[in-house]
Amino acid sequence: MNQLKLLMAIAQIQFSVANINCFQKFEEDSVSFCSCDPAIEDRSWSTFSFLEALMLCSMRCSQTASCVAYNFFNATNQCQLFNQTLNKFSVLSGCQYYLRNGGAELNRPLLITADDELQEFFFNGENISLSYFPNAKNWSQLDTFNMPSEPFVIALKAYNMLFNGGMIAKTPDGYILTNETWKCTTKYYEGWHKISYNDSFWPAGSYSKKLNDTDWLSDPYLVSIFSGADWITNVTACKKCAIYCRKNFIDKEHTK
Repeated sequence: MNQLKLLMAIAQIQFSVANINCFQKFEEDSVSFCSCDPAIEDRSWSTFSFLEALMLCSMRCSQTASCVAYNFFNATNQCQLFNQTLNKFSVLSGCQYYLRNGGAELNRPLLITADDELQEFFFNGENISLSYFPNAKNWSQLDTFNMPSEPFVIALKAYNMLFNGGMIAKTPDGYILTNETWKCTTKYYEGWHKISYNDSFWPAGSYSKKLNDTDWLSDPYLVSIFSGADWITNVTACKKCAIYCRKNFIDKEHTK
């Protein structure tokens, strides 16, 4: 009988761990983020251990059809379920946000090009190899990057030599469009590409004069592909300079 109980307990733990593995922890440089969005369910398992409560929270989200993520508070075993992906987050001690792996955003294509060249690209704080952008040095040929997960922050570095430069990007469904909601600067700042970076003092992306260049307008294919998106650059439209641009898709109530 005791052996049967032990086997059942082991099976339950394995099932619970599998549930936890269905979710990814949202953190950066060992800093944990916590969702500030309205929860669809909020409960605590104060009589359970930390690990038991975490497993219960993960299982509860897995078994709730509309749940896509959850917060878990270590000290109180509080569990908050969410039916939407992250819109607003903060950095709270003892709170950890878990996001369901995969989802609707998996492999959503991002179309992008930069003039004169794309030099660096970051997705959710991760440096993406330029091997994914074979046309990085040829602005007249777009590149397609299949985003592996929900976009929280996209950041890139372009370099402009002469004439009108900048960058342009969009997703076919219009969820991502380069416009004045992006931030662009010519100054390098430590950690500029990270999710937790505070870019509130950066100027908005300025419309690049490339929108009216004959070499751009003479290519109806590219103009059509990027319809709805704007060429953007820094406010000075500098020449022979690096341009850093980024877009937050979430609001930060507090950053480290």
